[in-house]
Amino acid sequence: MNPSYFRIKLPWKEAVERLYHWNGKMPKEVLQTTYARAVEQSIDENGQWKGSCLYAYENEGWTVFEDLSGFFSTIPAVSWKNYAENNDLIVAGYNDAILYGEFIMISNGAIQKEFLEIADMPDEGVNNGEKYMEINSWIDVADFVDSDEIIYSESGAVLIF
Repeated sequence: MNPSYFRIKLPWKEAVERLYHWNGKMPKEVLQTTYARAVEQSIDENGQWKGSCLYAYENEGWTVFEDLSGFFSTIPAVSWKNYAENNDLIVAGYNDAILYGEFIMISNGAIQKEFLEIADMPDEGVNNGEKYMEINSWIDVADFVDSDEIIYSESGAVLIF
């Protein structure tokens, strides 16, 4: 498995507009869809990603962006801090095939936790911050992601950049 997402404590419209400004570009396509069809909507007739693809929705006051194509992985926490501004933000993802885990938590404009583990690139690893001290390996990130009740919605939109 390789689920990866970021979520920000903002309403959908504001979170998406801020993403456009932070990312520096507008999406090529915005497709209303279901969770079951999100990947299908994100690939072309040759089975290739149409671009950087996110499945986005609002849940319990958070806007969640599931990173379908992997474009938003390994972005440093300081860059995510610019996106978050003073809003709470969590970035989390893992891939059990390559032993990779990433977790970033930003609250009130401050980086509370930054963790990155890539098994075949140990020099790239990061484990900073006082919050979420229990996250010390990609397995801990996987446990967090798999138990995060905020990250699911049957309906949303695919954003293709």
